[in-house]
Order: sequence, then C-alpha cells, then structure tokens
Amino acid sequence: MEVTAEMRSALMKGCMTALPPDKSNIVRIFMSSTFADMAKERNILLQKAYPELREFCQKQGLDFQVMDMRWGVRDEVVADHMTCALCLMEIDTCKRLSVGPNFVAFLGNRYGYRPIPAKIDAEELDILVKKASELDMDTTVIKEWYLKDDNAVPAVCLLQPITSKFKYYTDMEPANESLRQKDKEGWYQVTAQLENILRTAVKAAHKEGLVTEEQQHKYIKSVTETEINRGIIQSTDANQRAVIFIRNLQNIEKHVGADAVSAYLDLMDREKLNEESQRLLEDLKGKLPSKLKNVHQYEVEWTDKGVNEDVESHASYLEQFSDDFVADLKAMIFKSLQSESEQEQNDDWFLTEVISHARFCQAKCESFCGRQEIFDAVNTYMKDTAKVNHQPFVIHGASGSGKSSIMAMLAQNAAQTFGENLATIIRFLGTSPHSTLIHPVLQSLCLQICEVYGIESPAERVLNNFAEIVQYLSTLLDKVSEKDRPLLILLDSLDQLSSVDRAYSLTWLPKSLPPNVHIVVSTLPEEFDLLKTLKRTIRSDNSYIQVPTLSEQVGSEILDTWLARIQRCLTDKQREVILSAFSHCRQPLFLKLAFDEARRWKSYTPESELRIAQSARAAINLLYERLEVQHGTIFVSHTMGYIAAARNGIAEHELEDVLSLDDEVLDDVYQYWSPPNKDLVRIPPLIVTRLKYDIMEYLAERQADGKRVLQLFHRQFIECAQERYLAGDNSRARHHILADFFLGTWSNGRRKEITMDVNGKKEYYNADRNVVPQPMKYDDNVFNRRKLNEVTFHLLHAGRMDDIFEHTLGNLNFMHNMIDAFSVKDLIEDYNMVLQVQDNLEIRLLRDALRLIKPTLEFKAFLQKGSIVNELPTELIGRLSSFGNRFERIATLVTQCMWWCQDRCVSNGDPMFITRGTGFPPPGGPLRTTLAHHRAGITSIAMTPDGGYMVTAARDCTIRIYENESDVMELERTLTGHTAAIEVLSAAPNNELLVSGSLDNTLKVWNLETGRLVITMEEDHAYYQQHALLTTTMDSRKVVSPAGKLVNVWDIESGKLQFTLKGHEGAVSCLAVSHNNQYIITGAEDNTIKMWSTETGELKNTFSHHTDHLTCLRVTQDERIVSGSKDTTLSVIDMEKGEVVHRLEGHSHPIYSLTITSDGRYAVSGSDKVVKLWNLSEGKEVHHLQGHYGIVDCVGVTSDNKVIVSGARDEHLNVWDFQSGQLIQTLDGQAAKITAMEVTGYIVVTASTDSYYTKVWDVEQSKMKMSTPRFIDKYGIVGVTSDAGYVVYKREGSENEVNLWNSKDGKDIRTITDKDGSITCLRITHNNNCVVTGDEAGFIKLWNLNTGQFIRQLDQASGGIRCFWITRMDRYLVAVTDSNAVSAWDIDSMTLLWTRKPNCEGKITCVTMTDDRKYTAVGTDEKQILVFDNKLDKAAHILVGHQSPLTCLSVSHNQKLLASGSSGETMRVWDLGTGRLVHELYAKSPVFKGIVCLSFSHDDKYLLTGGHDRSLKMWDLETGNMVTAQYVYATITNIVANRDNIVLTTKLGYVIIEDILLPSPRTPEPDESLLGGQPDFEEAAQPVIKVRSRMMKKSHFCQIL
Repeated sequence: MEVTAEMRSALMKGCMTALPPDKSNIVRIFMSSTFADMAKERNILLQKAYPELREFCQKQGLDFQVMDMRWGVRDEVVADHMTCALCLMEIDTCKRLSVGPNFVAFLGNRYGYRPIPAKIDAEELDILVKKASELDMDTTVIKEWYLKDDNAVPAVCLLQPITSKFKYYTDMEPANESLRQKDKEGWYQVTAQLENILRTAVKAAHKEGLVTEEQQHKYIKSVTETEINRGIIQSTDANQRAVIFIRNLQNIEKHVGADAVSAYLDLMDREKLNEESQRLLEDLKGKLPSKLKNVHQYEVEWTDKGVNEDVESHASYLEQFSDDFVADLKAMIFKSLQSESEQEQNDDWFLTEVISHARFCQAKCESFCGRQEIFDAVNTYMKDTAKVNHQPFVIHGASGSGKSSIMAMLAQNAAQTFGENLATIIRFLGTSPHSTLIHPVLQSLCLQICEVYGIESPAERVLNNFAEIVQYLSTLLDKVSEKDRPLLILLDSLDQLSSVDRAYSLTWLPKSLPPNVHIVVSTLPEEFDLLKTLKRTIRSDNSYIQVPTLSEQVGSEILDTWLARIQRCLTDKQREVILSAFSHCRQPLFLKLAFDEARRWKSYTPESELRIAQSARAAINLLYERLEVQHGTIFVSHTMGYIAAARNGIAEHELEDVLSLDDEVLDDVYQYWSPPNKDLVRIPPLIVTRLKYDIMEYLAERQADGKRVLQLFHRQFIECAQERYLAGDNSRARHHILADFFLGTWSNGRRKEITMDVNGKKEYYNADRNVVPQPMKYDDNVFNRRKLNEVTFHLLHAGRMDDIFEHTLGNLNFMHNMIDAFSVKDLIEDYNMVLQVQDNLEIRLLRDALRLIKPTLEFKAFLQKGSIVNELPTELIGRLSSFGNRFERIATLVTQCMWWCQDRCVSNGDPMFITRGTGFPPPGGPLRTTLAHHRAGITSIAMTPDGGYMVTAARDCTIRIYENESDVMELERTLTGHTAAIEVLSAAPNNELLVSGSLDNTLKVWNLETGRLVITMEEDHAYYQQHALLTTTMDSRKVVSPAGKLVNVWDIESGKLQFTLKGHEGAVSCLAVSHNNQYIITGAEDNTIKMWSTETGELKNTFSHHTDHLTCLRVTQDERIVSGSKDTTLSVIDMEKGEVVHRLEGHSHPIYSLTITSDGRYAVSGSDKVVKLWNLSEGKEVHHLQGHYGIVDCVGVTSDNKVIVSGARDEHLNVWDFQSGQLIQTLDGQAAKITAMEVTGYIVVTASTDSYYTKVWDVEQSKMKMSTPRFIDKYGIVGVTSDAGYVVYKREGSENEVNLWNSKDGKDIRTITDKDGSITCLRITHNNNCVVTGDEAGFIKLWNLNTGQFIRQLDQASGGIRCFWITRMDRYLVAVTDSNAVSAWDIDSMTLLWTRKPNCEGKITCVTMTDDRKYTAVGTDEKQILVFDNKLDKAAHILVGHQSPLTCLSVSHNQKLLASGSSGETMRVWDLGTGRLVHELYAKSPVFKGIVCLSFSHDDKYLLTGGHDRSLKMWDLETGNMVTAQYVYATITNIVANRDNIVLTTKLGYVIIEDILLPSPRTPEPDESLLGGQPDFEEAAQPVIKVRSRMMKKSHFCQIL
C-alpha cells in the first residue's frame, strides 16, 4: 500500500487511521507441498538454492527465511490438530512481512493428507449429526470426539486432542512402544469412522442445500490445497509474490503396488489408487493457470526409486528445478525492491518510525476502558497552559498500571478533545528501531515537527550531532509556538530509553515550553531516579499525576470488552475466578495475563484446571510453566533464554538458527526420531512456530540494527525470563551459542558434530546446521549491524575474553566497521560495557586510546577536503606500539594495523606513514581526551558547583556545554546568540543557570538544562580587554558584573539593573561573593578591596593595605577574604572583624592566580614561575613550588587536598604532591599558554586563548605513572640524531645550557654549558658525533655528543648567531648573525671562508647552502629569498612570491632544488640554477599556520614538511601534489630524512620515527609460502590475504623509503 501525500500529511499530524503496512527487510517464503514425495527437491534447495538466495538477499540488505513447516517433524508428534491452523497463520505472516515472493508450492502426483476439521460451527455439526442419524449411522464417535464450546460466540465444536483418549499416542519411550502402536491404531480407526460419517453426511446435506459447496469441500480437501488456496487463490497479488512448481512422474499409475509408489501417489491400502484424491488434485491443478502465471511444469520419467539423483535425467531435472526456483525468486525480489524504490524515492526513515508508533497506538487503544481522571488532568493542563510559558506534564505509575494505554488514548482522542487543528506526535519509547536511543528519538521528533509546520529540516550536521539536535529542538519549539497550530508531544516510558547520551539525566527534555506547545511524558516512579530528576526541574505539583489501580468495576468492564473483541465469553464460575484474582492485583497487566489464560478455557474445562495467579509476576511464571509442560522444558527454557539474553531482541530466523546450533535442544527434539537429512541437522520450523504463536501476545515486534526482531513486550516478562532461564550457568551457555551464531562460527557449510540419544541409541552426526553467514559487511555499503551490535555483548556474557580480543575489540576490521556503521562513540561504549563486567587492563588501554583518537576522527567532519585527518590504524600504531612488548593482544592489534597500512598502500597506490614506537600521546596516561568543538581561542571555563556540567566560551562567539557525569565529557549542547567574542562565564550556584559576558556589550543568562536564553542585559564592556569579570550571588538571584570602575548588579530573572556599586577609583580587577551571600567583595586597580551589601549595594568596608593593583580574590567557608596583589603579597581578612589577620609575603613577583582548598585551611597562589602553598590559619608558607618558566595564571587543588595543579604561560600544566611539595609530572599537551583551568575531583580541564581545543586530564597518581617520558622543549631550539637515539634541546629555565636526552630511557644524561652567552640555535651534525651551538656572543661551538666535552669553536662572528646550516657531509657551515651578516666556515679547517651582508629587505630568518658551496640562500621576514652565487660573489636570484615571512630553507641532495617555507600556508620549490618556481605547495590548516622545518628525501623525489599545523606532509616533487600526511598533535620542530625512515621531534617532546610505505611498480609473482605467520583476519578480509602476505617482502608490492 503506497503512502499517498494525503495519508502522509494526516499521519504526521497525528491521525492514525488507514495505516500503510509495515516496511520489511526480510524475504520470507512459505513452502507448501506434500512431504515425502518432494524430499529430493527440498534437499537440492537446501544445498544449492537457499545459500545463493541468502547471499543475494544479504547484498540487498535483506534477510532470507524459508518456512517449511513439515520439515523434521513426524506426524504423530502433533496431537492437538493445530498444524493446519498454524500453517495458515504462517502464510499470513509471510504475506505481511515478505519483500517480494512469499509463497511457493510444489505439486506432484499426490493430493496429500486430508484431515477432518479441527473446529466445526456447532450449528453446522448439528446438521451433519442429524443427517448422519437419518442415514442410520452411529454418531456416538462424533459426540465423543467433538465437544461443544459455549464460550465461543457463536458456539463451536472442537475435535479433542488425540492424547485425551489415547494417552500413549505421542509417548516415544521405547518401553511403551506396544502401547503407542495400539493407540496409534486406535486413532486410525477413530479417524476412519469420523471421516466416513462427516463426509457422507456433508455430501447428503449439500445435496439438500443444507450446507454450501465451500462448507462441503473443507471436509475433503487436503492441507496442501488449503495452503495454496490461502497463499495463491485468495491473494490479489499472487503473480508478483507466488510461484508453483508442478512435477509429473510419467506413467506412475502403472506402477501401483511397487515399493516406492506409495510415497508419490495417494493410495488406498497401499494397493489401490485413491480416485477421489486424484480428482481433487486435477481440479486443483486446473484452477491454477487462471490465478497464477508463475507456473513451472516438469515431466519426469518414473524409476523404481522414484526421484533419484543418480539417474542423469533426474539430476538434470533437479538442477533445472533449482535454477528456476532461484531465478524466479530473484526476479520477484528485485522487482519488489525496484517498485519500493520508485514509490519511496523520497521516503524518510522517520516515516517508518511514525507509522510504527501509530500502529502501536492503535493496538493499545483497542478495548480501552476507564481512566477518565487522568484524561481530565491532562485536559486541564493543556487548557491552563495554552497561552503561557509552562513546563511538561508527567504521568507516573507502577509497572503494569497501564501508562502506555493511557498515552495511546490521549494521542487518539487529542484532536477530538482540543480541535482538529492540533498536531499530535507520540513516541512509545523502546518499541521501535529509533526509539530506544534518545538521539534518534529527537531526530525523528524534529523532522516530524518540521514537516507538519512547513519548517525547513535541520542540516545533516545538526541531525547527527546530539548536542546540536537537543538545542535545535528548543529553538524549533519556539518557532512552532508562533504558528497557528498547537502541538502536543507524548513520550511514553522514559524508563525504556537506553542510558546512552545520558538519556536518564533528561537534559534533552525541554523543561520550559512556550505557549501552544505541550509535552506529556510517562515513567516508572523509581526506575533510574527519573521521577526524582524530573521533580528537580519541574517543581509544580500540578504537573504530575499518578496512575491509580483499576477499580473492580472497571476491571470487569475491561474483561467484557476484551472477550467481546475475540468473540468469546466465560461461564459464571470462570468469571468469578478471574475477578476474584483481580481483586488482589488491580493492574491492567495482571488483568491482561488473567484474560489470556481465560481465553483458553472452554465451557467444558473442569473447574480444577481454572488456575489464576495472585500477582502479575506469579501469572507470568504460571504462563512459563504451562509453556514448559506443553512444549518441553528444555526447548522452552532455551528458547525463552535466548529471547531474554539478546541485547536488542532476536529475529525469528536468528532464533531458528541459534536453536539449530544448540545441541541440547536438538538432542531433546530428536530423542524419538532421527533428523530427515543426515548431512543437515536443524530445529524443525513447526516446533518453533507452535511456541511462537503461544507466546505471540507477549512478544513485541520492533526493529533493531535495521532488522525486524522479537522482544518480550513488557519489562516484567523480561525480568521473569531472566530469573527463570538465565540464572547461574544457563546465562553463560545461552550467550555462548548466541556468540557463536553472530561470529558465524558454524556458517558457510562448516559442520558441527553432535551425538544424539535417539530412541535409546546413540546417533552421531557431523552435519551442516545451515545457519546464515555473518560477515561484517554484506556489500560495500551494507553493514551487518546485527553482528556488530550483538557479538561483543554475547562474548562478554559468555566469559570469552580471548574471543573479544580476537574477533571484536582487538580486531581492526571489527573496529573499522563498527565506526563506519555506527560511530567511534558506540565503539567506545562496547569497551565500557566490557569494563563494567571485567576490569581488563588491555581493554582499558584500548578504550583510552580510542578516547584520545575520537576527536581526531570526528573533527574531519569540520575540515575542508584535502585537510589532514589520521586514519584509525595509524592512530593506533602511534599510540599503542610501545605497549606491544608488555601486552600480547595489543601487539596483535598493532600488527593488524601494520598490515592494513601495507594493504592500503598496495590497493590504493597511496604512500603511508607508519609510526615506529609511541609517537602520539598514549593511553593510560593523564590526558583523558581533547574537546575540539570551538573554532577560535577559548577565553573562559566554568564548572557547575555540583560538577555536572563543564562549560567553555570562546572568541568564536559560542558557548559549549559538556556533561561531566559520564566516563568522558560529552558535548551536551552549543549556545549561540552573542555576536562578538565571549570573554567570561559564571555558573550559578543552583546548577541551573549560566551567565556569559561578551564584547558585544551584553550579558546573557542561559538555562543549562534546556540551553534556552533566559534574558539579555546590555552594558559597556570596553574594559573586558583588561579585566573580564562576572559572578552570581549565592542565591542565584543576582548577576554581579564589573564595568570599569563600576559594578552592575542585575536581577537574574527579569534582567533589570538592581543597583550599581560606585566607589573604586580604578578599574575593578577581581571579584567574589561571600558564602553567606551577605557581601559582594571587589578588588581594583586603586589598590583597595571593598565590601558591599548584596541586598542593598551599600558599601560596608574598604581595605587599603595593598600597595599595588589587586589581581585575585577568594572567600573561605568561614568568611575570610584572601587577596592577591601585584605588590607580591597576599592578605587574609576577617570580614566580621574588618581587619587583616595575616599578610603573606614570600613571592618576589606579582600574584596572578589564587585558589582556596575546599576545607578553607590552605591557599595556593601563582606568580612568575613560582607556586606557593599557604597555611591560612597560621599565616605561614608551607611549600615553595618551583618548576614553571612563565607566569602562572591558573592554580587548583583536588577536593581531597592531595594534588595541586598549576597552569602557566610556559604552556605547562604542573602536577604537585600537596603533602611533600614534590613535582609529580609536567604535562605539555596544551601546546599553548594555559589561561583557563577548572578542577573537579581529579579531573582537570585546561584551555588557552591561543588554542581552539580544551584538554581534559586525570591527575590521579596512577595516571602519572603511566605517562610516557618526554623532553621539555620550551624554546624550539632542539636537534635530534638521525637514529633518533638522542635529542639535544635548550634547557628550560637556563639561557646557556642544553641537555642531552636519551630517547630510549627517557632521561637527560648530561648538560652542555656555553659560558660565553645565551644559546640561540643548535644542530647535530649529520654523522651524529657533534652538537653544534650558536650563541648571542657570536660563537659557534662544537661539542662531543657522546661525552659532552667541548671540541672547538669557530671564529667569532660579528654579532649574535641567529641561525645556521650545516652541509650534508658536515664540511661547511653557514650562519646568520643579528646584524644580518652571513658567514661561512670550513668546519674541518676552522677557517672563515667569507662574510657578506646581503642587500635584502627585512631581517634574515633562515639560511642554507649547497654541499658544493656554489649557492647560499637566505630568507627574510619581508617574504624575500636571495640566492648568492658564492663563486661569482654576487646575487644570482631574488625569489619572490611568498605572502608571509620566510621561516626555513633546504637544498636538495643533487644541489638543483631549493625548498622554502613560510609562516603562512605555502611552501615553494625553486630551480636553484635558473630561479624558476617549480612548485607552489599549499598546506591548508583550519587553525594553525606556519612551516617550521622541511627536508628532501634521500632520493630528492619527495619533500617532507612540518610546522604549526601539527602535521607531517610528503609532497611529490614531480607533480607537486601532496601524497600523504600524518597529524602528530604538536608543532614539528625537526625533520631528519634518512634513507630508511624519517625522524621527527615535536613541541610536546616526543621523538617520532616514521617509516614511509611506498607502492612499488613491480608486479610480484605469487609466493604461497608467505601465507604463514599472518594475522587472523575476518572472512570479509580474506580476498586480500595473499596480497598482504606478499607484502612481507618489501621488494614486491611496496617498499620502505
């Protein structure tokens, strides 16, 4: 049924009539045929056709399932006459669900089994009994076997189960075999009698016109005809969805009496053809051509063995039959997909979602009664809040109290109650593919609202970002409020949401609603503290109503309604039993369970069997108990266990496959008969279907991971099943099989052994279980989301940690597919899931590595094409390599990453950088994550007092709110509205409001929960360039905002100015509010501190003891003021006494930062290079902490007083031990001066006005131990040996010393001191023997690198050395001095070769010289390059074109090319001989610009560049194209290009060794011997294994540069 525009419009507005069918993604075929005569055809389909069709469907994103209800089941197993009814229900299900074909029939020469009806209308049976009596037939047997059920309306007569009188009929125990045979014969005789009486009587009744032809025919027709009638004859679209295969065995009638014939013909007493059956078969075949065009007919010669694949013509027939079957079904599937594509070109995923909830709503509204008090309360809420701002309405009640039905009725009746113009949107959370996670819920809500109100849909970027969609929803509701159509949003069962994205915090739920917009939610009262969370922000009692229990009268009315709907009633006694039980548990769920039990009761059911439990939980257990008795304990317990164990539900075909892998279940099912095929053992579909239809009322169909799955429909059913079926070892056993299934362990024809006890004998099978394969991807863009989402969960709960590493969380292929199909965040959640169960260090390290990688992989969405984004494997290599020698599984993952890089190099022809060792910040250390959401420098950080939110503001005019309650800070929302840089933030003490101050001369108050703007105040912020200050009073009612010498105090709700504090003679420079909320304290550049009344603004006191500007103020819990000043002192003031208690002296420079410990006993202050800890009670210095080399702008203390942290302009975050004062660690990841910092627990957040990202650190002691050793590069004056063994760098805090750092040990091993002056530059000679330094005195000195001993110095230059270059053979050195002079020396002879002062514009910034001394080139800050011909002693070329100052130069090995880098985004390559520009290389960066270093590869084919954009790039000098790049997270300060690798140093102090993998032009010969020692890749990766193996020889497919 196509969704028309009118239907869609009505659906979107909340009209839930004329719903289209559910969209499906399964091809589900019902196979109809007689059984024994079609065994060969079934076998070839199983072996050949089904696998091919399954693979075809998977590539289309479809599942393939065959419902063959007769396979694997003996007739005598089924004694309740339900098989035919179940088959018809299954046909209907196939017709409802299947994409394309849904019914296939096989007809041979048999008409098939013709059962007597299991149910006959009572009036009809009366006619037949009467007619039989008239014919002098004994009808006693009919009265014995057909009992009248008066509970049916109208009454029916039911054929009694065979075992009601023949109790041994289904008893397969060998000891009772004779009794079973006796009962079998007894039933055969009864059947013969019943058939004879009923068929004779109905024939006579039909002649007299007492019954119709159709009524007569049901007594003689076969099951096969009944199925064909339902599947084909009654179908309006049979030609598109059904096919029939007719096989005629030629001349078989002539062989009646032969052994094999009885399986292929309907016979009487095995020797006579059943003429009636043959006539009925011919009639059936005659009907088909007019109803169906898809008919295949085959003429097959008869053999003594019937259909025999050993006969050539029969084998040919079977092959043709299989090919025809596949071709027809493929064509139907493809045509159906094409039709869907044409009809649904503009279909939205959310349309399916809307339909799903509309259908659920319809089902919940059926037979609803009562609850008027709830509806009245909601009606009052909507009327009272229609024209004013308001909050959502909350319905809460116990599990099973009927909340979902109430919400459904609200949705259905909303338009009738509030007018047809109302738009109603409802979501039954947890019941559909996109209603379990809050992110897709919000996506679908926003899309539906936009469609209803004609508003442009949000951009994909907004839809896919959780924080942005939350904010967008609030903005969208404001727009809707202005429309003339009111909106009602109903969200049922908040407790059914997943916890992902902090759904239970409810920060996503708008708490302040504009007029015309209403939200009603429902929830359990205790689950996840949701009701408590709601009451914290929705405070009015009028916004809540509790669902009461049902009254007995309403319960009785509901029972009557339900019974009437299914056309049944109860006897007085049965009704009494139900209502008596209901009086003890008056909940809708219990009543539903009782009703479902009672609907099975017949009017003749003995009173002793009328069992009803006294509670919902007991009723569920009673249901499970009945199912176990009816279907078998092992089968039911395992089946229900699998359903309850599934992470996100289980599909029907998945359940069949899983049960087919369960040897215990198969042993139970086949205990009395052998499987029909020794090479294929599976669970018989009929057995599963029988159980499914018995529990159908309690299963919910929903979608998960793009598939239709089954799930127990109510929480109590799930909990009961888990308690009953997943206790103890049962849980591990169920999860083990589920894990094997999703791993695909036994798929693709792999056989699984089983030994079954069949009739007391052991039978061994090594058989295919024919389960669906489980690749991670079915096709390029078709992911197996079910596997990706389920397999780790089941491996974990099966206790299979080794398999988790091998197949999922330690498997690169899985990680890649998980990220591509879902997100990095979802992959990290899997690691968190494992860690909650088992704290495994390797899993923790991998999780932490992904946390660090996450911003990099996500940031690419914001970058322009061509920007540098590392791939996951290169990131993992760079972060995990150093752990390989300690952790075998991590080493295996790193090896997979190496293989991936080599494969990428081969398959794409792309060069790759491969990091050797740890080149990036590793996991397990203090850096927790990087938040890279701003696009300009960050000015302020605020933390709510409860630690729930961390907020940042930046010069990009945005505010970013992060939740701080989950394992990693996640962006909650982005606030926009300011039109200039935001300079300061303040979070109110109530944890609800945030105030921001901006250079746009406004203050804005925001609601943190909703992200909504509360109010805007305008004031002059001209002084923000000097002091951006802001706070709120402790009662969260006032905003205190300095503006120069004045301080404005605003009402936080109305935005009105309350008063202005006037009195300071200099600009206010610091600000605080007392904890008792009585005073506002200000410090200013007039050297005074003033106390003002919070209520009146009256000046209460002034303190003038400081002699210079105030810089910082804090107030202790016991109301003491602690102040810091530029006069280098701190003071402690007793506010109550109005006197200075202590004056703290000891700093030698101004105080720039100050904090107080949480207990108020200590203060920490920061100055230039120094941090001090003070005892405030005693007024004494406790520790003098020296370790910074710049002004300390930020200090903090952990809440337990164990750790001090300090951030400074030297770009360091220092971590100190509070007790000892020892420096624990220096953290350099900010790579910019630290200007903002917040501490909560052991989490430290740092930011800088010079960087767009925020760093989140964990400074707990164990994290410090895990950090990787680095050298401290403060000045960028650094050199590295070509073997990466040693780094020489200028020592921080010393002007004339350089340290030699051993990269292997991570330690400084010696210091070199230049006594003549400050060292300005250094290099290491190419032979790694010497360190060469230049100083401000003009000396260039050589030092022995191994000993640190001074060797010699070159003649003193005419000024301080600015920079120098050493030629590659270490023969010559050319240097630039502060006077812009250029000098060259012969290093060996210590001879000054020449000195010249070039006639160039600006300051010379860089220099190089060819190895043969022919050319010298210098670059200037005026964007100019001068090339000198040294032999001719004149300028050869003046090279122009750079748009920024020059920063570096390099000459190629062949002396022909000159490369130049600038402080902008361009590099240039020049021909040294002609001065011609060869290439301009453009290094685009979204934030950082400037090239620091460059180097030619050893063969001059490539240029390697690095700089402030924090990436290493490689350029092809033939084409000028960038061929590969790698982001290294810090400015690159050195590049040494060796023959075998590249060595880098970065500003973070890492030494990185990069191998360059280049595709080789050679085509390798196959080398099968290399297949050993290979990483174990998933089956999806198998086609490239040989290629990967060949790459073990680098001379084949790829090579290391």
